[in-house]
Amino acid sequence: TLLIKKRMLGLRVILVLGLARPMLLFTAPVLAPHHAGVARYPPVACVAATAAENLATSMAHVLPNSTHAGLPRISTVPPKQGRVADAAPNGKLRRALWAVRRTCFIWGCVAGQALHIARLRQKRLRGPELVSARRKLAASLRDTLIMLGPTFVKIGQLLSTRVDVLAPEVIQELSSLQNEVPSFPAERALAVIRTELGKGVDELFASFEQVPIAAASLAQVHRAVLTSGEQVVVKVQRENLLDLFYVDMWNIRLVAALADRFDQQTEATAANWRAIAKTSGEVLFREVDFSNECESAEMFARNFAKFDAIKVPRVYRNLSTSKVITMEYCPGVKISNAEQLRTDGFDPAHISTLLTTSYLEQVCRHGFFHCDPHPGNLAVDDGYPGGRLIYYDFGMMEFMEPETKKGFVDLIFSIYENLPREACDALEAMGVLRSGVDRSSIERIARDMLNQFKATLASADNKWENQMTTDEKQAARRARRAKLGQDLF
Repeated sequence: TLLIKKRMLGLRVILVLGLARPMLLFTAPVLAPHHAGVARYPPVACVAATAAENLATSMAHVLPNSTHAGLPRISTVPPKQGRVADAAPNGKLRRALWAVRRTCFIWGCVAGQALHIARLRQKRLRGPELVSARRKLAASLRDTLIMLGPTFVKIGQLLSTRVDVLAPEVIQELSSLQNEVPSFPAERALAVIRTELGKGVDELFASFEQVPIAAASLAQVHRAVLTSGEQVVVKVQRENLLDLFYVDMWNIRLVAALADRFDQQTEATAANWRAIAKTSGEVLFREVDFSNECESAEMFARNFAKFDAIKVPRVYRNLSTSKVITMEYCPGVKISNAEQLRTDGFDPAHISTLLTTSYLEQVCRHGFFHCDPHPGNLAVDDGYPGGRLIYYDFGMMEFMEPETKKGFVDLIFSIYENLPREACDALEAMGVLRSGVDRSSIERIARDMLNQFKATLASADNKWENQMTTDEKQAARRARRAKLGQDLF
């Protein structure tokens, strides 16, 4: 009883702070996370893991084909009624009241989701019933994130890659946020373009489609034609994102602190909600400046200038600012749509090899890689025999430290040369394996894994685990555990 009272008192204090802090936010200078000298890339290991997961997803799942591959389709989900406005009004008092209203709205949604989770846990479901209940809860969470607006949609997209934290059914529902994002009125997009570029679309383009072809969490995309006849896409940022981010990220960090404090499952998983919130905030504040994306796209294009089989859309700098990007229009078939790729005469083996080679080139040679290679950001066209790979969306890019890059290269060679000790050295150089630990058991495990890898490669008749039946997998795992146990003891 005392513990419950203590937690309820703590929650009340936090709620009061949650209402008071936003009022101060707009009445005193605040050093935002994106301020010069403060903004940082997220940790390389975390970003690399997310990129690897998205890369695997791009090759593993078949999604519906789109004529505008690489761009999330506009949501068909009707907007929720009664949603709090996502634009801060003018005037300190009105902005403070808006911030309080926004905070109350956020915490109302958080309380509702927390209540659903508590009810689900009380039911103590198991098996298919639990999976079904989780899926319904995840669908409700997805709709809530859409209702809360751009910040939470982006957070949901980032969480959809965290298979180490969330259940598969939750990941599946949140993954739809990469496609189902509501657009905003064309009049607002036109106003942003006029403010940023100094002219209206009638003066800047020969034609401009006011109906967006795609919408994302931070922006939406319109097709246009330049006066020179070149087809382009214009990516326009949503209005007043920074005002929204200041309030939303403060509340998200508070929610993350509560999750770390009260979620018992967190102790037994890889979840660190405060660290996830911190990394997500850094990504958001960096991605909201489109100038960074322009620079990243141009650097990526220079790195692959000699690769005819890789296409990077050209950036039109004279029609780009920190809130608007104009890029070459490069349509293609979504890389995950295997059926359409075969129908169009593309070679899946060539595409798979090309994708793998391009990522090894990014990581091992350039040390500058695309962090968000989900199926929406990769497409294929006929610009090269067998298919040309197109990269989109350069808002999330990362540099790899020289030590980490060298360690990764050494790891690849040690795996193929069956050198367990060198593999552990490489993991230690990358920071994956902590230095100074007793490595005898770790090296034995590494030796077993590399031997299994070598044995599978030895004959075409051998199967990888994802090619085995359930019984074959269980038998193989039992044999590995028995052998590993003998080696360890």
